[in-house]
Amino acid sequence: MTDYKEEQTNELEALQSIYPDEYEEISNDPGEFSILIVPEEQDGEDIYSLKLHVKYTETYPDTLPEFSIDTNEGELEQEDYDTIMRKVTEAAEEAIGMGMVFSMASTAKDNLTEIILFNKEKREREEEERAQRELEAEEKLKEGTRVTVENFTRWKTAFDAEMAEKERIEKGLKKEDPKMLKPTGRQLFERDHSLAKSDATFMEEGDVDVDIALFERELVITDDEDDNENDVLRNLRSSD
Repeated sequence: MTDYKEEQTNELEALQSIYPDEYEEISNDPGEFSILIVPEEQDGEDIYSLKLHVKYTETYPDTLPEFSIDTNEGELEQEDYDTIMRKVTEAAEEAIGMGMVFSMASTAKDNLTEIILFNKEKREREEEERAQRELEAEEKLKEGTRVTVENFTRWKTAFDAEMAEKERIEKGLKKEDPKMLKPTGRQLFERDHSLAKSDATFMEEGDVDVDIALFERELVITDDEDDNENDVLRNLRSSD
């Protein structure tokens, strides 16, 4: 007949020797304790550790003990926690009939270490990929837009349209030269006789008032006299 109490006592003594700092007794009868699980590697500033809580059953080690795994430091994803719990359970089931707590603690430690290293490498890989994308984006900005048949044709069409519009505007300005369109003083006078009247308002006392009608008659007389002189000259030349 198996002496379960003796086997449990022997395992507790071995565990206390293996884990002098990590072992913590909770109860002596029945045996109940916890073991601190510290991984071989840590992830930078993020520190992780677990606690394996074990309570012997009356027929341990022929049956599994009551156990749980609690987070001591750090926060694990639920998926990672479930993985550790499953692996520890499998290790315990494989060791039924003999002391199994050391195997359970070692399995928890190994899997915690693997998870930390995996997550660390994943994060570093993602950071490298992000840095690479940022570098490629920066290099692309420096290179400018790569010329293709499609974007060159689109640019050429827009450029030709811009040049055609510019030429049309320049031709329109030449055709309608402001100097050619500017009226002369006589044209202004003929268009609006009120200009002469408006000038009269600026005459000061003592200025001579000009009768425009007399000026126009004088121009007519002068033109007639010129015509008479021209007739005399023609007659003299013909008599010679």
